[in-house]
Amino acid sequence: MIRNLFNGLRRQEQITFAALCLTLVAIAFWWRIGIIAISILSIASLTKTITLRPLRPQLSTPQKICLWSMVAYGLLYVISALISANQTEGWFKAGLKAWFILLPAICLIGDTSYLTKERIRALFQVFSAALLVRFAICIVISGIQFLQGTPLEVVRNWEEDPLGMHHNYLALYIDITIVFLYTQILNTPHNERRRKWPSLIIAAIALLAYLTLVSSRSGIVALALAFVAALAHLTFFRKQYKVAIITVSLAVVLVAGLYIAVPSIFDRFIALTTWTETYYPDDRVLAWECGAKATRGHLLFGYGSGDYMPHLVNAFEQRGYTRAIDIGYNTHNEYIETILQTGLLGLTMLLFMLFAPMVTALCKNSRNLLSVLVIIIISSLCVFEAMLNRQMGTQFIALAYCLLIISMRPSQNVAS
Repeated sequence: MIRNLFNGLRRQEQITFAALCLTLVAIAFWWRIGIIAISILSIASLTKTITLRPLRPQLSTPQKICLWSMVAYGLLYVISALISANQTEGWFKAGLKAWFILLPAICLIGDTSYLTKERIRALFQVFSAALLVRFAICIVISGIQFLQGTPLEVVRNWEEDPLGMHHNYLALYIDITIVFLYTQILNTPHNERRRKWPSLIIAAIALLAYLTLVSSRSGIVALALAFVAALAHLTFFRKQYKVAIITVSLAVVLVAGLYIAVPSIFDRFIALTTWTETYYPDDRVLAWECGAKATRGHLLFGYGSGDYMPHLVNAFEQRGYTRAIDIGYNTHNEYIETILQTGLLGLTMLLFMLFAPMVTALCKNSRNLLSVLVIIIISSLCVFEAMLNRQMGTQFIALAYCLLIISMRPSQNVAS
């Protein structure tokens, strides 16, 4: 199927599309390979743009606004690096955000018409397949460890899976893949359901098992919020009440099964709310408190992307949270982290960048359920993790947003 999608493309477009596939596979496995792959993608895209010399990018005004908001967000960190006292740290932060400048800029100046509905869907299918292969490899590695005498408690602890990816970023990939599979199940033609549904459902169940094993609270919360949005879509837009009732029933059974099989996940959720004036059993809540206190007096413009960390460390010291200093903890909240670095100005730009595509996705002539669910997942995960402070987050989020924005042409919907 994917091979057929190369038919009809010019040579430079075939190379760029192949680079897109390679990038998504690489990101799913290891962020360092992802940097190489996304750099190749950028070079291929720029070469295509220069060689083919498109007269006009085929983008609507809302699409251009969404892409320009990404560029503006990235440029804010370049400006912040220029005025930071610690320019090494400032440029490091700007480098992390560089994909929000480069990838949307390529979309703005190049011809993206070759990225049709089928090709964008195929890219997400490639990413889904890569994650499933990763899961299978992790199962094999864990099985070998168990056979070698490693205790079961250690083998099943996948806070970093056997291939070593941080569980919150892995949850980002898994959640988005699950909602993609859901939209494909939803939009499968009636005459093809018997052929396609079994594989889609099995893949979604496998990824749910993967999410459970990595024990990411943020991933579970984000997926639950996306589930509520999908349920509202089924009930109020599609009027499929029976399907909605069946979906809720299956969700209740799933949650009950998780409670029986993996009760430790629920204990970690309880830890978020169990606290006293002097004691927090959960590091994340304590990091939020310290981060919020550190923003005082610098709400408008922040401390600068290169200069904020000493002020956060000072807040940790005042709270007696020495463990966070020892391990180099951040606030574990992208919104608080953004205020510390670039103030309310940066937060406003971040929120606009995150949610402007949702406005476009909800428009009647370009309604796109996948985009809405992905935005809900990413914005929710930003509450629990500084998602744009690592390459694992910035690479994928910037690329996913570009693909989803491109897909919002009235005739280019990936899922409606």
